[in-house]
Amino acid sequence: MAEPHSRRLPICPPFSLAVTCGPAAWVGHRSPRHAWHEGSYLWAGWEGERVVWRRAQQLDIADLDITSNARDGDSAWGRRVLGLDIPLPEFTDPVIADLARTFPGLRPLCDGSLFDGLVTAIVGQSISVAAAAVTQARLAARFAAPVELDGRMFHPLPGAAQLADAPVALVRESGVTWKRAEAIVRAARAQMNGELPSDDDARVEPDEAMRRLRALPLVGRWTAESALLWGIGAPDAWPSGDVALLRAARLAYGNPDMTMKALDALSEGWRPARGLAARLVWTNLFGPAPG
Repeated sequence: MAEPHSRRLPICPPFSLAVTCGPAAWVGHRSPRHAWHEGSYLWAGWEGERVVWRRAQQLDIADLDITSNARDGDSAWGRRVLGLDIPLPEFTDPVIADLARTFPGLRPLCDGSLFDGLVTAIVGQSISVAAAAVTQARLAARFAAPVELDGRMFHPLPGAAQLADAPVALVRESGVTWKRAEAIVRAARAQMNGELPSDDDARVEPDEAMRRLRALPLVGRWTAESALLWGIGAPDAWPSGDVALLRAARLAYGNPDMTMKALDALSEGWRPARGLAARLVWTNLFGPAPG
């Protein structure tokens, strides 16, 4: 493993690391793989067979500082995880357009992997974001040694090869139900057998990716859409039925009686960027990461 290094990564404004990394701050220090800490985004994950960590800090409107133990790949990581190539579009909905002006630097922060997004979505079924992060941490700790960053320990999520060979009982020890443990192992085997699309293919053909994801046990619409949204930052992924999303939309529109059916109908006007609009309303509810 290479010695830690620091590199400057050019970015295209408008960009805000704090706004983009809001989801990492919303779960506090519960997540095993990323966190927001004193103005920096901390991340740990697998790149090939290596555990890589990165610390990202915004220097100015056009530059990030990336400190990492990887030999290279910082630019690709920025595009994959920070969504640097996916700026906000122009929205015609006046509420969403106003939020886009309020948070102009938002990009779709994600796991950078469809499979990682699928695992986190299965883990997160029917529980809170905080509880899901704790369960992810228990799962990750069973498959990799910790990486220390800024005084806390991080564990990368286990990859498909690790989970495909894992006993269901080991996955169950993380706190998921037996059925979800079985579903995670089955998803890993599907990934290893080539039954799931590659990340690049899922970005190009998200509808086909949805179809293939939903063929898996316990993967319904919400889980598949969440895998696309949080796994690869798909701009139009729409996790209908998400309770926090409905709460955020009610606040944004000043309509406490809005139903999920009404929100689904409203979201049709946000295509082809429903996922980005969802991030805007979530950010309006929970706020950016603190500076």
